[in-house]
Amino acid sequence: MERISCERNIMTDNDNNVAGLPPEDKMGFAVPKTPAHSLMLLNSYMRTDMLQHIHSRLHKMRDADEPGSPLHHVAISLEQVINTWDGINLFECFTRNPFHIDPDYEFRPEQDYLHDIRLMKHHLKHHRKMISELGSWR
Repeated sequence: MERISCERNIMTDNDNNVAGLPPEDKMGFAVPKTPAHSLMLLNSYMRTDMLQHIHSRLHKMRDADEPGSPLHHVAISLEQVINTWDGINLFECFTRNPFHIDPDYEFRPEQDYLHDIRLMKHHLKHHRKMISELGSWR
């Protein structure tokens, strides 16, 4: 466990043995294999309802029939949500994620807000890498 200034224990990428949770998920920090896998991990492990902003942007892109693959759409949605909320620390705008895999987790808005930004950045990094790798195969 790593310590942060507020004295709360934070799971690191290597700490994936929480009782009752799938260890292969790495608390949401597994490498997403597909856009659907990414959304499943985000739905299960984001701690705030910031999650709704990802889904809202995805639905807007789908409804507008915007070009791009599902992989591109998830990456764009993540990027937009991160760019909107990262660095401004408006944690009071969010409530707990009702879809979190552990319904008994203790909601701590400020820490959970930061966790969700970090989790989305992790997924975005892997989506960008996959997009880059797929582009080099053309």
